[in-house]
Amino acid sequence: MARKEYLVKTAKKNKITLSRIICVIAGVTIISIGLTFMRYAAFGVDPVTCLNLGIAKKLGMSFGTWQLIMSIILFVGVFLSDRGKVGFGTLYNMVAIGYTSDILLWVIGKIPLFDALFLLIRIIYFIFGFLVLYFGAAVYIEANMGVSPYDAIAIIIVEKIKRQNLFRWIRIGTDALCVIGGILTQSNVGVGTLLTVLFAGPLIALYRKLLIEMKIFKGIK
Repeated sequence: MARKEYLVKTAKKNKITLSRIICVIAGVTIISIGLTFMRYAAFGVDPVTCLNLGIAKKLGMSFGTWQLIMSIILFVGVFLSDRGKVGFGTLYNMVAIGYTSDILLWVIGKIPLFDALFLLIRIIYFIFGFLVLYFGAAVYIEANMGVSPYDAIAIIIVEKIKRQNLFRWIRIGTDALCVIGGILTQSNVGVGTLLTVLFAGPLIALYRKLLIEMKIFKGIK
C-alpha cells in the first residue's frame, strides 16, 4: 500500500513538473514574440534588451549570441550568491529568448509592407509586442521554475541587505544603468523604453492576477 501511494505521489509530482516546464517554454516563447515586434517597431525596448542590442551591434554579433554571453556572466554571479534563484526557467530563458527573437525578426523582415502605412504598422506592432511580452513574462513567473539572471540581481541585493522596501529603487537603478549603456552604444532607446520602465511591473501584476482568477495554473504548484 505504501509503495502504491509513493508511486501515485511520484507520478503526480512528475506531471506537475512537466506542466511547469511546458509553461516555462510557452512563457519564454511568448516573451520572444513580444520582444520581436517591439524590436521591429523601433520605438524602444526594455532596458536590459536595449543594452544587449547596443553591445551586440558594437561587437558585430547577433543579439541572441550576446544575450547568451551576458546571461552566462550574470548567471555565474547569481549561482554563487543564491542557487535557489536558479531553475529550468533560468537556463531556458538564457538560451531561448535571444535566438528565438532573432529568427522571428528575420521572418517579419521578409514580409512586404506598404510604405505609406509603415508608421501605422510600427505603432500597431509596438503595442502588440508590449502587451504580449509582459503576458509571457507573467506566464513565465507563474511557472515558478527560476528567474532570469538579470531579474535575480535586484532580488538578491535586497535579500542580502535585508531591505525589501528598496527593491523598486534598486531595480530602477539597474534599469537606469542599462539605459545609459544603451544610449552610449547607440541602441534602440525610445519612448518604448520609458513605457517599459513605468508600466512593466503593473502590467505583469495585472496579467498574473488574471491568470490566477482564471485558474490557468491550478494544480501545477
